[in-house]
Amino acid sequence: MILRSRLFACLAPLLACGGALAAGGSGPSALTGSWRAECDAWGTPAVCTQDWAPGLHADQTTIHYAIRGAADGATIFEGRGVYRDAAGAIGGYWSDSGGAIHPLSSVWEDGTLVTHWGVAGGEQGRTEYALTPDGTMTVTDWSLTDDGWVRFMTVDYERAD
Repeated sequence: MILRSRLFACLAPLLACGGALAAGGSGPSALTGSWRAECDAWGTPAVCTQDWAPGLHADQTTIHYAIRGAADGATIFEGRGVYRDAAGAIGGYWSDSGGAIHPLSSVWEDGTLVTHWGVAGGEQGRTEYALTPDGTMTVTDWSLTDDGWVRFMTVDYERAD
């Protein structure tokens, strides 16, 4: 279950600082585009990707997240999320190849999307998607444990498109 939490948090989704912020974008839609990074999937060299796109409605943004083995391209983990930004209240859901389905609750502040996922009494996590001034994105993931928030992954993404 913790592995699934760790993988989900990478979502981890997600930010296009240069273009989106310059264009005045905010919230999940500011992350639109493809992102790529070399990453470590719990000891396995991997490639992490995030593809953010408009959803089926004007207030929706989707993410497709994947971790693939660096050597062979084999899928280690995949997830999909839908964010809805309705009048500044950002919610949605996440589903992944580990079988998880989580509700999402997010806030957008100063070029960072902070997403809490899961439910009280069950698996919970937090993912922060921070756009940087140089146009990259840093994604940091935490799981909520009995000892509090524990960081399990940080990945620095570059635009792939």
